[in-house]
Amino acid sequence: MSRIVPQGVDASTFNKALDELAAVVGKQWVFLDELPLSAYRDAYSPLADGEMLPSAAVAPDGVEQIQKILAVVNAYKIPVWTIGTGRNFAYGGPAPRKSGYVMLDLRRMNRVIEVNEKYGYALVEPGVSYMQLYRHLRQIGSKLWIDPAAPAWGGVMGNALEHGAGYTPYGDHFVMQCGMEVVLADGEIVRTGQGALAGSKHWQVTKHVAGPHFDGMFTQSNFGVVTKMGIWLMP
Repeated sequence: MSRIVPQGVDASTFNKALDELAAVVGKQWVFLDELPLSAYRDAYSPLADGEMLPSAAVAPDGVEQIQKILAVVNAYKIPVWTIGTGRNFAYGGPAPRKSGYVMLDLRRMNRVIEVNEKYGYALVEPGVSYMQLYRHLRQIGSKLWIDPAAPAWGGVMGNALEHGAGYTPYGDHFVMQCGMEVVLADGEIVRTGQGALAGSKHWQVTKHVAGPHFDGMFTQSNFGVVTKMGIWLMP
């Protein structure tokens, strides 16, 4: 199998970019070989196998590394495609939208940052699955319930960003998200809703603040890398 490179980027330039990415995350978190890259296929794609394959994948462990990665790929004009768990099957799965993209794999960012029992929400990173959140709630003795998608391994954040659905009155998962942290292409960090206000304690409680409501820009799109998201839980 011939090596895939991003469109408009020659192999030599791509190798330089890969070296810089390895310096950011560590060589072990930059994936180039066919076997690890085969994990980024969409098992349910209507297209022929091999139509949408990445050129490489890089797995950061935090926002600062994401900012540095975006600086590298911008400098070399390399397109990236972001996934959290990559297991929201039938919503595109882990596959990029075009062959040659570098996968920005956020699996290592898998913390449940906060569970607020009083206001009924959790704040999660991209790699958190429904099963992980469920187990966390059980572990801390929470009385809150989640509304899951069909597969327990699906990502809480990814499913909401793809307008996924569940089975209860909380089943419109994008409607039930509240407050995103997003890294834009230039590395700037923005927070949606009340999170845009310095020192706000209501980031995951209410979505609306003065000015436009633009959470939807970051759903089913590639306009930014969502690194944190609040999700409302059932009492």
